[in-house]
Amino acid sequence: MLALIAGSALIVVACGYRGVDVWVWDWADVTFSQRYRTRWGTPWKSLERMRMQFGFLGVVFVVLGLVTVAR
Repeated sequence: MLALIAGSALIVVACGYRGVDVWVWDWADVTFSQRYRTRWGTPWKSLERMRMQFGFLGVVFVVLGLVTVAR
């Protein structure tokens, strides 16, 4: 069940619902230390790359959650 919730949250970020993707981008800019940061400030080179990574990981979590719940 936790995988379904986490996957859904990641997909919401990937879709950019109500600007949550920009909020995560700004949070990462403030949170990550200098060694993880790129010259753009966050660990990602672009907002699109971050959204793609969150989307792929979200789909994986949702599928794993559904498989677990279905068993």
